[in-house]
Amino acid sequence: MDNMMVNILGVAVIILVIGVLWIYKSSKKQLVTACDELKFFKQEKEYYDEAMLVLSDNYDIVFANQSAKVLFSLDSNNIRLNTGKVVELKLDTSYPDEFFKVLKEKAQGEADSFHLKNVLLVISGKMKQVNIYVDKSAWNLNKTITCIIDMQLITPAVTNQVAPKDGGVDFFTGLPSQFSALTDINTLVIESQNKSKAFALFLLGIDNFQELQTTLGLGYSNQIIKKMSDYFKKNKEENIRVYRMDGDKFLLIVEKIEDEEEVRNVAREMVANICNFYKSDSAVRLTASLGIAMFPAHGENATKLINHSYIALDHSQKESEANIEFFATEHQAVHKDEVKMNEEIRKGLKNNEFFLYYQPMFSLKNEEMVGAEALIRWNHPEHGLITADKFLDVAERTGLIVDIGEYVFREAIKQRKQWDALGVQKFQITVNLSLKEMQVSTLIQKLTNLFEHYSVNPKDFNLDITEDSAMANIEQTLIDFKLFKELGLSLSLDHVGAGYSSLKHLQALPLSMIKIDRSLIFDLYLNLDHQIAVKSMIAFFHGLGFEVVAEGVETSKESSLLFNLGCDYAQGYLFSRPLPAIEFQELLK
Repeated sequence: MDNMMVNILGVAVIILVIGVLWIYKSSKKQLVTACDELKFFKQEKEYYDEAMLVLSDNYDIVFANQSAKVLFSLDSNNIRLNTGKVVELKLDTSYPDEFFKVLKEKAQGEADSFHLKNVLLVISGKMKQVNIYVDKSAWNLNKTITCIIDMQLITPAVTNQVAPKDGGVDFFTGLPSQFSALTDINTLVIESQNKSKAFALFLLGIDNFQELQTTLGLGYSNQIIKKMSDYFKKNKEENIRVYRMDGDKFLLIVEKIEDEEEVRNVAREMVANICNFYKSDSAVRLTASLGIAMFPAHGENATKLINHSYIALDHSQKESEANIEFFATEHQAVHKDEVKMNEEIRKGLKNNEFFLYYQPMFSLKNEEMVGAEALIRWNHPEHGLITADKFLDVAERTGLIVDIGEYVFREAIKQRKQWDALGVQKFQITVNLSLKEMQVSTLIQKLTNLFEHYSVNPKDFNLDITEDSAMANIEQTLIDFKLFKELGLSLSLDHVGAGYSSLKHLQALPLSMIKIDRSLIFDLYLNLDHQIAVKSMIAFFHGLGFEVVAEGVETSKESSLLFNLGCDYAQGYLFSRPLPAIEFQELLK
C-alpha cells in the first residue's frame, strides 16, 4: 500500500512539473510574440501624425508613438515629465478634466470600441477640436486598449453644410460663446428692423467676483461659473438665449418684450431667482447684477449694444449688489488719467458744469413725499451727462471731494431758498457726505455762513453718511456727528445691512434715520430670510428711536410688504427716479 501511494505521488509530481513547464513555455512564447508584435507595431506607428497610445487595464501607458510623447510630455520609458503642461479632455457640456481620468470613465462605460467625435482637447488652457478612436478589441492580449487622437482639422461630412465657427461654443461652460452672440445679435437686429420689433440684452455679472476668487480660490470660483451655466441650461426660456462672455459675465438676449417696464420685471425676477438658486446649493452668499441695453434705443448693432450693456453693468454694480440698471448716456465712462480728470473737475466746478438731481422719499403710511435726496451730476463738455460714480473716487483720492461737498451743500441750500420763495411744500433735503478728507470743524463754519446768508433753517437738511465710512473711525465720527447735530442738522446712516456695524456703536451715534441697503430689498417679496432680517432690523432700530428707510424699492409688492413689516419710508423707482430740479418741482405740484 505504501509503495502504491509513493508511485501515485510520484506520477502526480511528474504531471505537475510537466504542466508548469508547459505553462512556462506557453507564456514565454506569448511574451515573445507580444514583444515581436510591439516591436513591429512601434516601427509601423512611431511616426504617425495621430497621437497613438496603448494602455493597460490600469491605464498605464504600454506604448506611445512620437506624437503622443510630445503631446503628453513622455520620456523614452513613457513616464510623464514634470513640464507643467496640462492635458485635459472635455466631452459634450461636461467640465474639462485630466485626459486619462475622463478617458477611463468613458471607456468603462463602453462595452465595445467607440469613437469620440469633435470633442475638445484642452492643452494648458488652449482648446483644440479632435476625434478620438478607442479600440478595445485589437491588441488585446492583456486587456489593453488602443487610443488614437486625430488632431487634424475636421471637415464637414456634407459639403453644403456650414462648418461650425471656431469659438462658437465656450469650452468651459458648453454655452454659446461671445462670438456666437455677435453673429446672433446682428442677425436679430436685421429681423427686428424689418418687423419693427424691440429686444433687450441682459449682461449678468456676479457681484464681488474678484474678491470671491481671492478668498475662495480659482477652483471654487470656477465652480460658481459652472453652476451658473448649468442653471441657465436647466431653466431655459422660449424667448431668452444665453451666452458665456468673459470671466463671470453671461449675456442674455431677451425677445418678445413690449416695453421697459416688462424688461425690468423680467430682470428683477431673474436676479432674485439666481440668488435664491445659489443660496440653496451653497453656504456662500452670492448675488448678481444686470446691465441692460435695448434695441433700438441703445444701439443699432451688436458691438454697440454689448458695449452699452457692459457700461450699464459697471454702473449697476457700483451702485449696490443685486442691482439692475438700464444703459444711459450719462453712464458712459470718462477714460482719463487722474491728473487730467482732477484738473477737469476743478475747471468744471469753476464753470458751473455740475448740478443736482433730486430723488424723492415717500412715507409708506400715507404715500406722501417727506423728503428728497440731492444727487450730483456732471454735464461734461466732451462726454455729456456723467453720474457721480465716475468721478467721486478720483475726487476723494485727490482731495477735491471737499470742494464737491461744499458745492453740493451750497446748491441745495440755494434751491431750498428758491422753493421757499415759491411756497413749495416743506420737506427735508438729504445730502450725501463723504467724511474722507473732510475737516468737519471747517465745514461747519462754512455751512453756518450759508444758512445765515440764504435765511434757510438747518433743520430742513439731513446728512447721509455711509455705514462703512462712519465705522472706519468711530471715535472721530462721534465727534463730527455731535458738531452736525449742534448746528441743527439731522443725520442718517446709509447702506446699513451691506456691512457689519457694531450695535454698540450704532447706539452711540446721534442718528435720526437708518437706510436699509437695497441688497436686502431687491428680492424681499421672494426671500423669506431677507424678510426675517429686515423685520428684525426695523424692530431693533425703532427700539433705538430711529426711523427706517428702505432703498431701491421698485414694486408695489415690496412697498406693501415693507409697510406690513413696519418700515417708515421708501425710496426707489416705484415712486420716482432722480429728477433735475425743474422736473422735481413739477412733481411737487
